[in-house]
Amino acid sequence: MTPSEARELKHHLQSAAKILKANTPQDQLQDFESIELAARQHIIETVGPAMGEIFFQQENRKPSGKSDK
Repeated sequence: MTPSEARELKHHLQSAAKILKANTPQDQLQDFESIELAARQHIIETVGPAMGEIFFQQENRKPSGKSDK
């Protein structure tokens, strides 16, 4: 990853984190443990599937050299 890509990624991650935080109940933002659990839930339900779509699309475009047999 280039320094420019790292800066862009950090910017987008911070923007996404702000959106996720705004959509997290206040009672889940009281201590580190509840924040971590809320963040994990967002990753499982929202972030992971969205990233998976991108990775899966790239995987389909590249020949893997593996057969289904």
